[in-house]
Amino acid sequence: MESIIKQDYVFQSIINLKQLPDYSTFSLRAKCLEKHIYYGIYAMFVELINPETRLCAIDGTALISSKYDSEAKYGKVTRLCYYKGYKLHCIATITDIIMPLVFDLTTANVYDNQVLDLLYESKTYNSFLIIADAAYDDKKWFGIVNEIDINLLTDVNMRRSKNIESFVDVRYENALFIQSPIEIRLYKNRLKIEQLFSVLKGLYNLENPRLYGKIRYERYIKWVLLLYLIDEFNKKQQGIKTRKYPWNV
Repeated sequence: MESIIKQDYVFQSIINLKQLPDYSTFSLRAKCLEKHIYYGIYAMFVELINPETRLCAIDGTALISSKYDSEAKYGKVTRLCYYKGYKLHCIATITDIIMPLVFDLTTANVYDNQVLDLLYESKTYNSFLIIADAAYDDKKWFGIVNEIDINLLTDVNMRRSKNIESFVDVRYENALFIQSPIEIRLYKNRLKIEQLFSVLKGLYNLENPRLYGKIRYERYIKWVLLLYLIDEFNKKQQGIKTRKYPWNV
């Protein structure tokens, strides 16, 4: 940020900046914001954008770290097989505006169905249905959504079962629902959260292998996601509804 502002004389004149703060000053101010008001600012932009929150999706995406990062762990994903790094878990709106509502960063060895706290956090936004892949077909998840009065629709995780008749309770009901025509159409919306991850990685450089340590990576992720929300707010103000990259609009 320091080097960019040094080169941008127009920006300096707009904010009437006579002397440029050094890196340590920016770092201290950023830490203060993160500690005290970051999530308040994030929630404010969500409210200003006012997306449709009744239908959401949850997923995780791999974030490769430096191979010398001692805090990073090895994890496995479908496309990369094994990788070293972290994982961003996110519940996002997928109806009118695709944007992250709540998120968490873990090491790569944490499974998708272990971030149960995200469900409780999403309750703030009055979600009606959360769509997920088979990794979330878990009895604990269905128990929590029943507790907080949210619905969960997942693909079926057969594990070692030969057929869904061996499932019990809510997992069996979910396996039946996912086969119905209306649920199949609803489930296709889950792909939108993968599109969100693609945009965040391609346009906002969400993945930064040069960073060392979980705290640094988490701080970086927070500001990337906030920047995405600010851009979505500006697009809404300007009446831009496309999800294409700016240079393709």
